[in-house]
Amino acid sequence: MRSTNPRSRPAVVARCIIAAVVLAAFQVLVETVALAWLYRGLLLPPREFFPQQCYDAFVKVYGWLAPLLGLPHLLDSFVGRGLLPKLAIGAPLLAMAVPVALLVGLAAGLLACLVRPRLSLRGALAALAAGELILHTATWLTTVYIPVEPTLRELARNFARNFLFDGTALALLVTATAAGASFAVAARDHLGRAVVAAAAAAVLAASGGLVAPATPASAAREQHSQAAGKPLAEGYNVILISIDSLRADHLGAYGYKRNTSPAIDRLAREGVLFRHASSTTAWTLPAHMSMLTGRSLLGHGVVSDDRSLTPDVPTLAESMRAAGYTTGAIVSAPYLEKRFGFDRGFDEYDDQTIRFESHGSSYRGVTAPRLQKAAAAWLERHRGERFFLFLHYWDVHYDYDPGPPYERMFDPDYRGTITGRNFYFNPAINPHMDPRDLQHIIALYDGEIRLVDDHIAKLRATLERLGLASRTAILLTADHGDEFFEHGHKGHHRSLYEEIVRVPMILYVPGRRPTRREVSSEVSLIDVAPTLADLVGAPPLAGAEGRSLVPLAFGSEPERPRLTFAELYRKKALNVQVSVRNGPEKLIHHFNRRLVEVYDTSADPGEHRPLPSDRGFAVARMDDLAEWLNRQWKVFAGRIRSQGGVRELVMDDEMRDKLRSLGYIQ
Repeated sequence: MRSTNPRSRPAVVARCIIAAVVLAAFQVLVETVALAWLYRGLLLPPREFFPQQCYDAFVKVYGWLAPLLGLPHLLDSFVGRGLLPKLAIGAPLLAMAVPVALLVGLAAGLLACLVRPRLSLRGALAALAAGELILHTATWLTTVYIPVEPTLRELARNFARNFLFDGTALALLVTATAAGASFAVAARDHLGRAVVAAAAAAVLAASGGLVAPATPASAAREQHSQAAGKPLAEGYNVILISIDSLRADHLGAYGYKRNTSPAIDRLAREGVLFRHASSTTAWTLPAHMSMLTGRSLLGHGVVSDDRSLTPDVPTLAESMRAAGYTTGAIVSAPYLEKRFGFDRGFDEYDDQTIRFESHGSSYRGVTAPRLQKAAAAWLERHRGERFFLFLHYWDVHYDYDPGPPYERMFDPDYRGTITGRNFYFNPAINPHMDPRDLQHIIALYDGEIRLVDDHIAKLRATLERLGLASRTAILLTADHGDEFFEHGHKGHHRSLYEEIVRVPMILYVPGRRPTRREVSSEVSLIDVAPTLADLVGAPPLAGAEGRSLVPLAFGSEPERPRLTFAELYRKKALNVQVSVRNGPEKLIHHFNRRLVEVYDTSADPGEHRPLPSDRGFAVARMDDLAEWLNRQWKVFAGRIRSQGGVRELVMDDEMRDKLRSLGYIQ
């Protein structure tokens, strides 16, 4: 394709525009086929969700302007399983890429007129492709997470991981392949013009659906409550107890053989035990936000520790205060501080009594006695009022250093050197450690549970002493569990396996006889807030996704199959995964690893024998997950776009040190 007048400036500009459009068209073709193939058995997530770097340079530029221009619907939703549905993204990608290519081509042509007026079509293609490679590389280098005081190994790992799993490798491959095809076309004048014409036609055809439809900041959700009439526990006080990092399978009430939990077991015998309760995630902050709002992570929006709760999301404390309750909270973890929005609706929110002052103090020492003392004082002050009290016990969380007599209670014969101190960072505590030493670590974890359990007993004794026990309902649960290398890791915030997401849930209402002492249906942390509001007749929480469990436990509602979900959004660690379950049928979708795990937890409770992801119940669960994610994504994205963004936090050095010492950040 040669110009008769190589010095003609309009000809140079035209060459650059044609080169950009041809390159854009081939890039869209290649990346559509590549993404459709790579995600053929998976869900293809929205462009804003993950991964950020996989698209071609023109689409990336458009994406930076997306808040102003909007996104095509298919790039703003989760595209379902199968190859063919993914191929449909080609048209909207083209509609995004070609207008940007026209502008880039025009700018490149004007620049070429000044510095290289004899630029050929192939020269223009080469310059544009080189520019794209620079853009992809610069984006990759600037998005890699750099830990504080990193080692060379950590740096190499993070750069390699981002290159492979955040889309840069794919983007470079797309650019190189498309550039090769464009060079071949550049040799034939009629093919180049045909590509430009076809791209223009496709853009016009797709432009009608370019801007995504408006998404509401909230969505109607089904609300479940007891039948109209007098609330079950009208006038009762309410205490919500959350025990950090407590696995359900380490409690006697859930079948554990060690005597870790006599007080909790008694509460379960006197109340209602929910056999199959799940967390919404694998770490403290978003799990407690779900507990207190009745929403999933995308529903309440606090998906990471740089965000706080927005005013449009009502809380349980606000509901209880509206019903005339005095509301109080005593918490004991960095991730429950006021800065995240937890204090909304509480008359008193105590995140200072148990406060960690130094780098390592957040995981050393015992806090349950201080919390019990503060709780007893609070109850004494408000004994004449109707109250809602939220208590967060921290001690079960690592480090596992419960002190005497708990440190030897479940392993008195141990003679080794391993301790539970510095659990997360100690290299001696690893998947290949001596099994006897690992048994001791677990015994220390169990000692932490017994420590907290003894203080639950003291709390109930305080209620008896103050004359409050007969009129105080108690709901006890946990935010997540801990893992001990069942799947290769220790601690939490890395996975959504059973040892992490299965938590206890017990509801005790004195003087009220349950219909069922044990509920086998799936329940979730999102049910906590609707249940407690319904229990005492407080206003229902608008937008809550959870349901009241009162009709199931104390009424005539039958047990039915139910879908529950868990989410983990660790984007800096390239660990984004979402799970769905229906009874024993469980599916975990890893977006970064492009992997789907399917388990029948009745036959494989340890989740070590994955099932095929393209047959049986896995197909239905994948469809369920796509439908649910699209519904929740509309809420999350709608909140961002309607309010100009979620509330973002700037973390100070003190907070960063606390969270780093806990292993949450590097």
